[in-house]
Amino acid sequence: MVAVMPDRSDRPVLRISHLARMVGPEFRAWYQALERLGGCAGPVMLVGHTLTRDAATSELLHVFRSADLPFGTLMVACRNRRESVCVPCSLLHNGDTFQIIRSGLSGGKGVPASVSRHPRVFATVTAPSFGPVHRVTDNHRASDRCRVRRGELTCPHGNRLWCAAQHSASDPRVGTPLCAECYDYAGAVLWNASFGVLWNQFVKQIGRETAERVGVRRGELPNLVRLSFAKVVEFQRRGSIHAHAAFRFDGPDGPGDDPPVWATVGLLREAITAAGPATRRYLAGPGGERRALALGRQLDVREITGAGTDDRVLSETAVGSYIAKYVTKGDPAGMVLPRRLRHIGQIEAAPLSEHARRLMRTAWELGDVPEYEGLHLQMWANQLGFRGNIATKSRVYSTTYGELREVRAAYRRELAGVVEPKTGVVRESSWEFVGKGLAPDLAEIAEGIAEETVIRKGPRPDWIEFDRSEET
Repeated sequence: MVAVMPDRSDRPVLRISHLARMVGPEFRAWYQALERLGGCAGPVMLVGHTLTRDAATSELLHVFRSADLPFGTLMVACRNRRESVCVPCSLLHNGDTFQIIRSGLSGGKGVPASVSRHPRVFATVTAPSFGPVHRVTDNHRASDRCRVRRGELTCPHGNRLWCAAQHSASDPRVGTPLCAECYDYAGAVLWNASFGVLWNQFVKQIGRETAERVGVRRGELPNLVRLSFAKVVEFQRRGSIHAHAAFRFDGPDGPGDDPPVWATVGLLREAITAAGPATRRYLAGPGGERRALALGRQLDVREITGAGTDDRVLSETAVGSYIAKYVTKGDPAGMVLPRRLRHIGQIEAAPLSEHARRLMRTAWELGDVPEYEGLHLQMWANQLGFRGNIATKSRVYSTTYGELREVRAAYRRELAGVVEPKTGVVRESSWEFVGKGLAPDLAEIAEGIAEETVIRKGPRPDWIEFDRSEET
């Protein structure tokens, strides 16, 4: 006999939001404030006030005080972009990045829709090799092996330079050197620290390659066409960074200006492909050493062709989703630290892989070299020398994070009934930090709200397949 369980799908489910109805009004107001933050894991507590005045008459229009809020404090989101730190804030950051990228490809947020007719490509820029490392293999192909070399060579330290194993993406060996003594740890750290300069030179080189192919002087090119971009960087498993970027040709006046007819996708793709190998930076080191830094050989450039969500085309939505994902994606486990180091002893106690620990030690030790003083390597040793922003864009590519936050703030003021004059307003603010985070019992409530936020927003798509066979 088979027992039949009764259907209970119509029974009410007790949700975390029901708790607010069981307690006093001040707690209910606090709960609603936390809901507006999506259940932020580490909200910042402030006390103070903001006065809003008419810019023309200086008339006091509105007073916002922490004293009028639950428990006398203003609770604001931590705004941490990392999903591993705060899921609700990372979702918000992910959405803002998606809007920044997609609006620069299809219009919106102040960008004209005609921009979708401009030549656009998606490019991935990688780091060069600093020594052979274990790589992810295709486990569906029996012939695919990590490193196959004829003669089964060994290095001067007696370590073999081949590996016949198959490594899944979760294998901790992926990204680690076949021989740590042969690996160029100093080169890897200096490359990370110099990436911002290399990227600027790369963009300039794209302009030179474009001018050469068009047959004009480099200085005349800005009067004919403008290159716009938005990019995000991420750490590879070997500890080097690489970048994903959307590039676009505009007319000289920006996204509202159509580029000339000769500024095609083919020209843009060809210029980027040629600019990669031509990008160089020479770094002066101790004893007159002159180190050449360059981009990696793997430079993937694809045309952005469609506007839909079909995974067979590289669409505006796909590119926006893909780049936005890397803004909030956590760094590889055991690779970097979230906070700056105060002394080298912290490296040994940190939860790092041995490969990352050696990279971090190298960054700290190179920070004592006078020739590298300008790189501030000890300040950025926790990020293996990398000191740039995770996401950047050219000036007129599209909207900004600040503009998107101001739109949300204006919407909240409208909901609160704050009417602002067309002549503009002046705000006088005085706020003081009093704490961060929640007590354990309140943190459990925030976790429940965060879970509901994740369910409401749904999964974030990832439609671009990228060949990662060489990136480690």
